[in-house]
Amino acid sequence: MKALERKAEKYDAGMHTLTRGRLAMIKQYIAENLVQSGDRLLDIGVGTATFALAAANMGAIVTGIDNSEKMLAVARSNLTAEGLIDRVTLIHLPIVELDKEFLDYSFNKITAILVFSELYRQEQEFCLDQITRLLEDGGEFILVDEVRPQGLWKRIAYYIVRIPLVIATYFTAQLTTHPLSHISDMVKEHGFQIVEERFYLLDSLQLLRLRKTTTSGDA
Repeated sequence: MKALERKAEKYDAGMHTLTRGRLAMIKQYIAENLVQSGDRLLDIGVGTATFALAAANMGAIVTGIDNSEKMLAVARSNLTAEGLIDRVTLIHLPIVELDKEFLDYSFNKITAILVFSELYRQEQEFCLDQITRLLEDGGEFILVDEVRPQGLWKRIAYYIVRIPLVIATYFTAQLTTHPLSHISDMVKEHGFQIVEERFYLLDSLQLLRLRKTTTSGDA
């Protein structure tokens, strides 16, 4: 998202417009219901740290990575303002370098919120390989992203609603997204069991709570 990197300070406003406020609600749900005190949590694509902040408030030990220095600068500012800068580790790291930074089984929870829709299929496969490697057995991967609704009428309504939102979002934040397809099949192929699935915004936003059921060598 090169254009987004130039507009990092407008990212949250842009995503609020695109998701009609649902994204903030989803992040809060994850923090309050799926994060526990003491969790070793990796937030892939930490962005402006809105979720990392909420997770840290729940007592998680958070590491956030992002490829954009400008996004990380906004994240540091947000964490400092909330007095949480010492409770979240921020690292400038492209997703394609995940294999160089962390040891196997370093985390018991990993989150990726609106990240996979910005990756090519090969990058998605690589990222899932690394998430499998980094999670301890039985650990959880929580994925939130944009998907295309399956039902015909929901899909029609989705496009009617989405087109003006995409236009408004682009003009406010120069942000575009690309819905995922077949993500549920992909995560199962990488040794994950779906333990919770939620849909929002005419089934165009999907939350998957996934549990690692294999070791990294078996995925």
